[in-house]
Order: sequence, then C-alpha cells, then structure tokens
Amino acid sequence: MSEPFLALLPRLLQLIENADEPLTLTELSARSGYSAWHLHRQFRLHCGMPLQSYQRLLKLQRAATALAYRQTPVTELALDAGYQHAESFSRAFARWLGQAPAQFRQQPDWQYWAQQTEQLNHIAGTDKGDVADSGLRTEQRDSTLLLQWLHQGHPASIGNSIRRFIEFRRSNKLHPSRFATFNLLYDDPQDCAPDDYRFGLALQLSGPQPDLLQQPELSLVTVPAGLYACYEHIGPDAQLEPIIRALYTELLPARGWLPADVPLLLERVSFFPDVPAHQAQTRIWLALQTD
Repeated sequence: MSEPFLALLPRLLQLIENADEPLTLTELSARSGYSAWHLHRQFRLHCGMPLQSYQRLLKLQRAATALAYRQTPVTELALDAGYQHAESFSRAFARWLGQAPAQFRQQPDWQYWAQQTEQLNHIAGTDKGDVADSGLRTEQRDSTLLLQWLHQGHPASIGNSIRRFIEFRRSNKLHPSRFATFNLLYDDPQDCAPDDYRFGLALQLSGPQPDLLQQPELSLVTVPAGLYACYEHIGPDAQLEPIIRALYTELLPARGWLPADVPLLLERVSFFPDVPAHQAQTRIWLALQTD
C-alpha cells in the first residue's frame, strides 16, 4: 500500500532536485509506489502545479540564482538546466522571469523574481518535516569577530546587497572556503516596517583588519562568547523561517532555555546554487541566557 502523499513529498522533492535530468512520471511512479496518473494528480492538488512544470522551474530557479550571484557562463547554466542550446534556455528563462539571462545577470528585477519563485519556495517550505528535538544541542562558543555588510531596507531588495557583498569578497580574495560565512538576523520582516528591516551578511575574521572597511555598509561586529543552542539544517532556505519559529516557540521552551539578547546567527556551511537546495547546510545559532 502506498504511503500518504504528504509523507512521501519530502523524499519526492529531494529525488527531483538531485536528479541530473528531469525524471519522467513513469520513473517517479516506480520510485514512489503511486501510479503515474495518481502521482500527477496528488502533486498538482497539494503543490498547485504539474510535476513536470515544477521540475522545469526548479532548474530555472537554480540557473537564475547562479546568474545573480555567480560568474558561471550562460551556456553552462543552460546545459545544467537541461537545455541543449543556449537559445532555447534564453527563451524559457525570459518567458518565466521577463528578462533575458544576460539582462537578468546585469540588473535583476528582484520584485518579479520574488513573485515568480513564491510558489516554488512555498513547495520547498512544506517538506521540512518535524523539527526534531534530537537535532538540537548546546555548545560553548568563543567570541567571534565578523566583518559585516549590513543590509537595511525592504527585504525584497536584499539581492542587491548580496551581490555587492559577494563582489567585495571576490575583489578582496575573501573566499568562503577560508573565511566562514554568517548571516545575522536583527529583525523579523513580519514585525517591522519594510524600510527598517536589517539583515547582516558577514564573514569571520581571525583579527581586526581595518583596511577592509572600505564602504559605509561595512563594520566589525563581535558576536559574544557564551552558551549557544545549535540546530543543524540541511535543506532549502524556504524551510528556515518555520524551523526558527519552532525553535523559539516549542523546542527552547520545552527545555526551559531562554534566548539571550543577541541576534540569531546563521552559519552558511554550503550554499545554493553551488549545491542543490536540499543539500545546502546551515547551522542556526541562538545565544542562551545562563543566569
């Protein structure tokens, strides 16, 4: 007997994303225990789009992210997305995002991208499963010196800050393999005015380097030493918000832990689009009160 579709969905999404080529309904049916017709119907019912459309848009989303934040050639992105020719890739990309790949790389329309990826992110966020208490641990951390690029403004425009921060890192040879990457979450976008929203993009330093403070968005930030709760998350960023809310409202209170007055810290161990979204690894650090 087939397992309930919502229980199957997390594995199905990972199977789709990790595949080099789009999988046919027949192949997905053989791995799921559902008939092809029933699988197609259940996916559309629960996710709001056909399975084949989801696979195609997932490839385009990864390509768009690479165009925005990486220097990968368009021809390579086209092949990775399953297109034999750059021209057919460009046409599909423009139909979806309203911009040709070269135009998007130069000046992305962030608002339209957010609209077009909202449903994909919603689907990705549905398969987080339960936030297991067993995945939560504590660790005593030393103080951490970070070089921070502060984004302040509407959350929809954060892509511009990410691009500028990446370009700053690239020009100063501050590669993530040598300088660990962090995000600092100062505000909840649901609880503050859009123009007041702050989000820190940061890299870890071994000591002060004043010569790097080249632009007004840059500053040195010290994350204090202390006891931290840590939760290891492997999966897309769309799952982070419900996981963080569960940590604050369920897991920490269940253990009697109280968060300290320190911004929540995300340590980016591996990144989308360098790896598929379901393989991206993030450590969530929450400072705890100890008195």
